[in-house]
Amino acid sequence: MDRQLVYPGQVPLETDLLNTNRNIMLALGGLIGDIFGTGNTYSGLSCVPTIPATLNVTVNPGGVYSQQNIDNTAYSSLPLNTAQQTMKQGILATAVNLATPAPATNGFSVNYLISAAFLEADINAVVLPYYNASNPQQAWSGPGGLGAPNTTTRQNTVSLTLTAGIAATTGTQTTPATPAGQTALYVVTVAYGQTTVTAGNITKVSSAPTLPSSLLAAIQTATTSTASDTGTANAYALTFSPPLGAPVAGAPFWMKVKTTNTGASTLNATGTAYPLVGGAHSPLQGNELVANGWALIDWNATLNSYVVLECTGASVQVGAAVSSGQAVQFGQVSGVVGQVRNLAMNVSAASASATATADEIIVESALGGLRYCIPNFNKTINLATTGAGGMDTGTPPASGFVALYAIYSPATGASALLATNATSAVQPEVYGGANMPAGYAASALVSVVPTNASGQFVILNQQDRTVSMLGVAMFSTSTTAGTPTIVNNLAVPLNARFCSGFMQPGASAAGNIALSLYATSAGGGAKILAQTISGSGSIAVPFERLRIVTAQRAYYTGSGSGTVTLGATVNQYEF
Repeated sequence: MDRQLVYPGQVPLETDLLNTNRNIMLALGGLIGDIFGTGNTYSGLSCVPTIPATLNVTVNPGGVYSQQNIDNTAYSSLPLNTAQQTMKQGILATAVNLATPAPATNGFSVNYLISAAFLEADINAVVLPYYNASNPQQAWSGPGGLGAPNTTTRQNTVSLTLTAGIAATTGTQTTPATPAGQTALYVVTVAYGQTTVTAGNITKVSSAPTLPSSLLAAIQTATTSTASDTGTANAYALTFSPPLGAPVAGAPFWMKVKTTNTGASTLNATGTAYPLVGGAHSPLQGNELVANGWALIDWNATLNSYVVLECTGASVQVGAAVSSGQAVQFGQVSGVVGQVRNLAMNVSAASASATATADEIIVESALGGLRYCIPNFNKTINLATTGAGGMDTGTPPASGFVALYAIYSPATGASALLATNATSAVQPEVYGGANMPAGYAASALVSVVPTNASGQFVILNQQDRTVSMLGVAMFSTSTTAGTPTIVNNLAVPLNARFCSGFMQPGASAAGNIALSLYATSAGGGAKILAQTISGSGSIAVPFERLRIVTAQRAYYTGSGSGTVTLGATVNQYEF
């Protein structure tokens, strides 16, 4: 800050004092500019109903910081200076009442706009004492002794303007345009028949550049960098006071979230909506913002997007882990849907109920979707009921197959078994029906087993994905075959991939008998039995893990002497 020099014995000049005042103004203006920038910023000036309430409003004391010419007119002996500018402070020291009368037409309303501007004026005109330089003993009244007054104060204040809109049917009235050079601060809405203005009739203009409180309080409470969402799910909107300018990287702000997002989202914090992405710089998928959560947002100019750094109570989007000590994305969590550890189910007598246990089961929301691990699984299924713990819909099939799914609710942690008819279709690894019980969002196929004529579980034992049961005929024929011949029903479910059991060839005369089972018509995956018998008879030899390439289908060849019987039974399969 520049300072004037004066010396002992020097005749003081008016310019010494004038320059001192100007230097102080320039120093304060520079400080104001460093703090608030060069735009208009208002403080105080709250608009409230009068006390007692009338059809007037009161604008309370406050101020404005505004960039202005140093002096638009001569400052006493100092010439005007319009080539340079500085920040000036205008102060409204006394509250101002403004009249907002109601419209005279029934059913009409009117909007009043209150705007403000910086105002500088020379005031307080006084006839000052002078002396005659030619005769210092002679006193003058006013310059030259002519009695003319001089203004004694260059006042910086706030000019308030009330602009009345055009009255119109309530709900269709519009707010008048802001006068040139003014800043819109408040809108007061008054309806026909109204006799007082209440706080509910006064609305602050969202773009008004007003400070929410003192600068220290604003810093301590972060009121200039926090705002509440006023938008909708996936289209968020914020209004800051004072308003934010263009988005700036490295200047994060907090948002109070109104609605949980369900997918990709946008944010409008500066008058323009931009995409919102997560910490992995990918579009939001859902639940990264939750109702009543506080979200920390920053700007990324390269992405031309806002980034959700975090949100309390919400899911966090992270980049894919590339090192052992890093957080992983849900999709990177190891495990395959339906993978189990020590799954067991035993049915010792035909029954509508069975219990499955497992140390762990991996379930997913969809193939490649969200993956969850259910520990200590121990659930009972009852085919006579529907819903969680029963059939998904309808009744169990008679002499068919049912698939059992482990189902899971991520929201509550609840798990259960769910059965569905698997007789006529291959069942997917994740439940694909339309009857998933409410609240359950992930599943895994854990069993496909036969039912008897009463729609009950047959006697069986399951370990992991292998099911053992009493022997069931795969086929029986007296027709020999020299080339692989189709067997259309293996007595196993459509989901089965391997089967095991016994081959049982027989003949009525001594000689060689043979029976082979194949996975394909080309003879692949053969299980071969060949033996010589000394007379009529049959033999039974086990086979293991015959590959099932086409669902419920295999092929055989067989021969023998005399009358030949060829057959096989299945007592185990894997799915």
